[in-house]
Amino acid sequence: MNVLAYAPQMAAFGGMERHVCDLACVLARREHHVVLLTTSNSLAPRLREKLRENGVALRELARARGEARGWLKGLWLLREALRHDRTPWDLIYTNGQSALARLPWLAARPHTRIVHHHHTAADAGEQATWSGGFRRVLQRAPELVGCSRSTQAALAQALGRDDVRYLPYLTCPPVDAGAVRDRTYSPNSRLHFGFAGRLVAEKGIDRICELSREPSLADITWHIHGAGPTYPPTFFRPFPNVVYHGPYAGEVQQGQILQALDALVLFSTHNEGMPLSLIEATSAGLPWIATDRGGTRELAVSPENALVVAHPATLPDLRAAVRAMADRIRQGQTSRIAQRLVYDGLFSPPVVSEAWCDFLEARQPQPVP
Repeated sequence: MNVLAYAPQMAAFGGMERHVCDLACVLARREHHVVLLTTSNSLAPRLREKLRENGVALRELARARGEARGWLKGLWLLREALRHDRTPWDLIYTNGQSALARLPWLAARPHTRIVHHHHTAADAGEQATWSGGFRRVLQRAPELVGCSRSTQAALAQALGRDDVRYLPYLTCPPVDAGAVRDRTYSPNSRLHFGFAGRLVAEKGIDRICELSREPSLADITWHIHGAGPTYPPTFFRPFPNVVYHGPYAGEVQQGQILQALDALVLFSTHNEGMPLSLIEATSAGLPWIATDRGGTRELAVSPENALVVAHPATLPDLRAAVRAMADRIRQGQTSRIAQRLVYDGLFSPPVVSEAWCDFLEARQPQPVP
């Protein structure tokens, strides 16, 4: 099978980047010919190496993420589509919130399946930001996939479609199952809660800093892993209970970060689809606390190990949730092993790879289950 994939301006080591690269590698290992297009050259060396090792052909616009103007990205994609239009593509997979996704479709032939994958919430707030061009992508995509049940329902409602399907993210666990063990805590144990990902206000970074000053949470040290222009290292200096570690890249470093934490938090106001950081925390057996955005609630399968806070969340709401989770951890009411079992059953690579390959390798569109 010949597969042409497109993802807009990929970052060095984001969640969607890992999904797209892992999916491309899985298909290539199954002896499919895979070409991946992206409108930036910012992908991390390890992900590039992974693509190369698995035989995926990566084609990039020679501009860093965020630097290319829309007309340049469009022109480059158009050239790539025309360059590849002689290849008898069996499948064209496009991804992301970009009206440019329709350009790779130009390489399709009558028999080619076209699948567009939407990976944010698609709620009312997000819909208001859709350009006319992107809405047409969603309306006209022959097959449309949402990253969560919540996104699936929102897309169906917004577009008047009854054929939207759900498939979970594909990503490799940063922590091996054998390294996940339950831990014992003393009443005076200092706890380490953390965030790992892009440092943007919509991810609740300011809330973490505010919580670090709460007297009732003085037994918790907060760890911030990631980078973003709004949050330079100096931003965190006034918060003595916050440790800023800077950016990270690669599964090994990510696994070390997760194993050093007692819980992960995601106080997002952002239109989350299915937060990959929570899936990866679950793979490490970590309890987590998150605001109720998009598909977040769908991940709270083990209720003792997950706290979902109603959105919009006030500081007292978050403080109460953090205190409750800290008390659960100390009292032995959480289980890393139970949390890992959730991941193994729903989100592990064998489970998710099989679901995606069953869908993508079908000779024709399949009924939505």
